[in-house]
Amino acid sequence: MDENKEYVNIENMISDTDTNDDENEVVDIADMGSYVPQEPQLPQKSKPVVMKPILIAAGIVLVVALAVIVIRLFFNSSVEGTWHYVREVPMMAADATSDEAVETVNVDYYFTFEGNNKVTTTIGTITSKGTYEITKNAEGKSAITMDLTDLITSYNFLPYGEYDLSVSGNAFTGRKLVMSTSQDESAAIEMESASYTAPEITRENEFTPKEDIVGKWEFSQTGYNLSYDFSKDGKVQYNEHVTQTNPYTGMEMTIDYTISGIYDVTDNTITIHFIYTKDSSMDIVYSLENNTMYINGFPFTKEGTATADSAE
Repeated sequence: MDENKEYVNIENMISDTDTNDDENEVVDIADMGSYVPQEPQLPQKSKPVVMKPILIAAGIVLVVALAVIVIRLFFNSSVEGTWHYVREVPMMAADATSDEAVETVNVDYYFTFEGNNKVTTTIGTITSKGTYEITKNAEGKSAITMDLTDLITSYNFLPYGEYDLSVSGNAFTGRKLVMSTSQDESAAIEMESASYTAPEITRENEFTPKEDIVGKWEFSQTGYNLSYDFSKDGKVQYNEHVTQTNPYTGMEMTIDYTISGIYDVTDNTITIHFIYTKDSSMDIVYSLENNTMYINGFPFTKEGTATADSAE
């Protein structure tokens, strides 16, 4: 019995050992047969991380920019920009007599308000320059005052001083600027947003420059600063800056305007062509003496040269 047990145990041991070896061998061969070489794994580059504060800041900037655009398009109450104003003005022809009827002409004004409190008004090719100020009236509403010469009346464009101011409309339907005063309801001024294009002045004859008058000529005296600038291509610009006392109010007033046009020279006469309410021209008689041009009797010195007095 003991031998049988021993035999059986040995047989079982052999059987277990063989079985285990076979299994291990089969597994090893299978693994070797199915092995495929793999390429070495490269370390992955980390993606750049966008910081949340940067995204938030960019979003805030975008929202602010959009808000500014919307406000300017739909809720812009600023007077800055160019405005068109049509005014009926009684005119009399130069050769008309006092007994003849006065003709009413529609005059186109173009006002340009700048951000530095400067304002200009243009009729044709004549531009008047001045200043403006926006304040609050007694009721706390917007008001405007201007120191600007009216090219038609030669007095302040807003003769009653402070005017109530309102701006309405938007960039799509058009904007409107209204200046009014309780002192004279008929004096209300209504303007519409616009752009100004200088009218073209056509020349009838071929222009031949006269070299001795080409350049800028200036005249300066207490309260008066005048200049003519004649270019070689036949263009001219006349500037007048005069400070004087208003005979009606006793207050000091400034007349500051520019006439742009073209010119012709015939003998001792310079003819300046420009546009006012219509095509216009003016003749100036001149003579030359050294660096001085006498225009209608007034001495104008050429820019960049000694004055006539110092030259003597």
